[in-house]
Amino acid sequence: MADTSSSPSGSHTGIFVVHEKHQRIHHHAESSHTEHGLTFVVDGILRMEHGTEIRVAPGSVVVVPVGAPHRLIEGRDLEYWLLGFCASCVRMDETQLLMQPFMQVRHGALPIVLVPAGKRRKLVRLYRELKAESERHGPEAPELSRCLLSLILGEVYRAMPMTRASVSDGSLVAKALAFIQQHCLEAISLKDVASAVHRTPSHVAATIKTATGYSVGDWIRSGRVGEAATRLAHTDASLDEVAAHVGWQDKTHFIRQFRKVYGITPAAWRKQHAHSHAT
Repeated sequence: MADTSSSPSGSHTGIFVVHEKHQRIHHHAESSHTEHGLTFVVDGILRMEHGTEIRVAPGSVVVVPVGAPHRLIEGRDLEYWLLGFCASCVRMDETQLLMQPFMQVRHGALPIVLVPAGKRRKLVRLYRELKAESERHGPEAPELSRCLLSLILGEVYRAMPMTRASVSDGSLVAKALAFIQQHCLEAISLKDVASAVHRTPSHVAATIKTATGYSVGDWIRSGRVGEAATRLAHTDASLDEVAAHVGWQDKTHFIRQFRKVYGITPAAWRKQHAHSHAT
């Protein structure tokens, strides 16, 4: 987002954190970065381009993977926390559970995660603590910074639409849901999920249903509808465009599936959230 190359804090830990307030930010040229980025928008209006033009509401985290091109269009009355980190420097990569938001964006998800209102103060506190820790030079600073980074990644991960199930890390269910989370915008089926975790389709279907209360098809639909809801709230794409992006060419079928999950039509959802943006 903003140019932080002049004096990033915490470069010795592989992590930098910046807290900024701007009355107005003008557009920047398209850029990409060598760090993974998480920008938490506390207040104000932010428009940016990330594959398509998006509007970022206060309380949202913008997830930008390494090398992903993006461009700031406009920011007004803006307050945000910008976090960048070198994944290899902190012994992380995009195959790990807490790094799933970056992988999802690479697979076509919109780079916006809306944090629940009750968690936003906690997230600001974690950013503030990470900034202070990353600026220290004691031998413990890198490891403590990594721990705080993991807590921030955990809050972002839990705010994603598809983290309803409580399952043990590394279990069959966790691996299957991680695969669905990464690939739900593609034409995947139960057979594909079973192949990814090296089990039979019947075994995977029964295990996921027992553990979570939802079928594999429910989880795939949930991921697609969650992405559709984000795009309806933060872009001007038409219903046909949104439906096609999340894997449904039939708009009527898309509306029916959306209503099953959210209880209202996509158009009503967009109108509701457009009002929130205006407010």
